[in-house]
Amino acid sequence: MQFGRLRDFAALTILAAVLCGSLPAKAADIAEPRVLSGWSVYGGVGASNAGLFTSGDVNGALINGEVRAPALDAPWWLFSPRPTLGVDIATKNELISDVYAGMTFTFLKYGDLTFEGQLGGALHDAKLKNDPSGRDLGCHALFHLGLDVDWRVTRNWSAQLYASHISNADLCDDNNGYESAGLRVGYHF
Repeated sequence: MQFGRLRDFAALTILAAVLCGSLPAKAADIAEPRVLSGWSVYGGVGASNAGLFTSGDVNGALINGEVRAPALDAPWWLFSPRPTLGVDIATKNELISDVYAGMTFTFLKYGDLTFEGQLGGALHDAKLKNDPSGRDLGCHALFHLGLDVDWRVTRNWSAQLYASHISNADLCDDNNGYESAGLRVGYHF
């Protein structure tokens, strides 16, 4: 990995952490008796080409944004599904940008921590063969999987570590897959 890319990613990650840590923790944020609607908006930065199944080095940073709707009225064994729409925006031309949609499922709540998973589909802008990112994804429509750990800092704000994976499950000729991981700040209303 080039030092410049690592430096840029580290700077973006530190900026996100500082912004998250400097959010005002007002008593009204915690004790206010109003009811939240269940909508959530997330924004943050991630490392491109970073994850459990990725071979190679991190090759840059992504800007991530996500919107989650209130949980659907569903049986308990569906883990409170929430419709989700998200985007990863590449910070360099040779990186991959994508949009994804699907459901977010809450698997476990432990105090202020929530463990969640995502399942859905994604569209990306990479070339199908010989992409500058080094990832041959095989087709433009892919499956999207995600995991995150959300820490509720106040009633309305949270910090979240996330990991994302897109691939075609061997339905197309090539299936290199693509992953990202990073830090997001969430606002819940």
